[in-house]
Amino acid sequence: MASGSTLVVDGRPQPHALRLDAGRWHVRSRGLDRRYEAALSLEAKDGELIVVATFALETYVAAVTASETEVDTPFEALRAQAITARSYVLASGRRHDEARACDLTHCQVLRGEGFARHLRRARDATRSTEGIVLRLPGGAVALAPFHASCGGHTAEPVAVFGAPDLTGAAAVPDRCPASPWRAVVPRALVTAAASVAVGGPAQAEDLLLDRDSSGAVVRVVDRASGRDGSGDAFFRALGARAGWDRIRSARFSMTLGGDQALLEGQGHGHGVGLCQAGAALLARQGWTAEQLLAHYFPRALLEKPRGK
Repeated sequence: MASGSTLVVDGRPQPHALRLDAGRWHVRSRGLDRRYEAALSLEAKDGELIVVATFALETYVAAVTASETEVDTPFEALRAQAITARSYVLASGRRHDEARACDLTHCQVLRGEGFARHLRRARDATRSTEGIVLRLPGGAVALAPFHASCGGHTAEPVAVFGAPDLTGAAAVPDRCPASPWRAVVPRALVTAAASVAVGGPAQAEDLLLDRDSSGAVVRVVDRASGRDGSGDAFFRALGARAGWDRIRSARFSMTLGGDQALLEGQGHGHGVGLCQAGAALLARQGWTAEQLLAHYFPRALLEKPRGK
């Protein structure tokens, strides 16, 4: 347990972090149930336990691939996911003070073992792509993103994330189903999200939504002040307030009425890079992982380890 910033183990204060050797660990707490094949480190900070898992790279990639995909995902789509996940974690650097990555959607979802058969398939997909990454023309590993569903067209990375492009992705038409969604939210929530996105007070009725060729909101403008912000920031601010299960993507239109706003959209996620729903559909039609990645990341090249 944590007593302030002191770790207490079996009733005794510990002056240092508790380190547990690599193995199969079960981590449980309120709202948390994870099984990891990793080494663990536990310490206390401000009354909370900080648990850090250290993985072998390919073990981590397999666990992420299993956690981030549906159980019926075709094998070639799993292979594409493994290469994308490997590239992303190698290119992203350290995203948190305590560790390189967290186990949530902020980095890459890492639930643990999940369904045994699905994990076995994810491990096989990872093993078959061991060491393979997406590389940018300049030589850097691509910060290759992925999302659940693009709704029929992926988004331009620079429009969503800003320049320079580190992903190697591009806006491309896709066979992904439309995945329509609809949400009614308070107008005040839109006003709050707009104020965050443009960096100052903004009203919902003064907001102009600028879209790219995919239909994604890439820029928001407060016409009263002239301030603007990224569509991704607006999408994330809306999702954080209304719930990610309601505000599913940045591909939406907005209609104001009274004290409410109607949002109608397509897809699920930021829309950049590998579309998991589209990749699964194309893999069922015979596409290989290499073809999938060439489709979603046309500005990057696959690099295999030497000797493979």
